[in-house]
Amino acid sequence: MHTNLQNIRVEWLQRPLPRPNRRLTALATRLARCAGALMQIGNQTALIGVTAERGILRLTCWNHRMDVWAELTAGAPAFAPTSSLEGALQRAGAALLDYFAGRWPDGASPPCLGVVTDGIGVAFSPSYPAPCVPGWLELHGSGRVAAVTILPFADGGLFGQDTQAGHRLH
Repeated sequence: MHTNLQNIRVEWLQRPLPRPNRRLTALATRLARCAGALMQIGNQTALIGVTAERGILRLTCWNHRMDVWAELTAGAPAFAPTSSLEGALQRAGAALLDYFAGRWPDGASPPCLGVVTDGIGVAFSPSYPAPCVPGWLELHGSGRVAAVTILPFADGGLFGQDTQAGHRLH
């Protein structure tokens, strides 16, 4: 089943972080670059979710119809080689999510934590922190739940807004 793109509202990506964080921005930038390189192959992927849960990292790829078309799940010892695009994204995702999880008080971070990226922007949903959960994209795309942008999404892209141009979180 795919999501009708006419029903996707980009307002769910328009809420920036309340306070800038240079380290989080740097890690998110690295993740977006790695994802962007991977997304250019075959031009099949519109959005990638990177989710960590109990030491396992999951990459979820949505196509332009918003169907999940690929997933890669592995723990750090089984990540793809560092020289591969998948391996680079896995390591960048693990670094970002490890740092991000550390922003909560001890024992308070969500058990499953993730972000989504279009290869330019990166967003997180405080209310539903696991983008790998079925229905996550539809819930956010419908505007019922808002995500927080760590980096703004690409202008002119599927989720970009020209009003976000130039916004940096540092």
